[in-house]
Amino acid sequence: MPTVPELFAFENRHPRHTSRKEALIFDELGLRPARYYQMLLHAARSAEGWALDPMLCRRTLAREAA
Repeated sequence: MPTVPELFAFENRHPRHTSRKEALIFDELGLRPARYYQMLLHAARSAEGWALDPMLCRRTLAREAA
């Protein structure tokens, strides 16, 4: 399982949702895209996530709320 810093690093490298990103999620992280987004949302709600990258947390939570 990827750590919060690994998830955030990947998301910062690939901020837009594309079919290429879905393939990279599986290839680089070994996760299905749905599971990746669940883990990213959980990380964005965590204290560790907010300490690491508050801007990414805000973007992730805003995208989820839309």
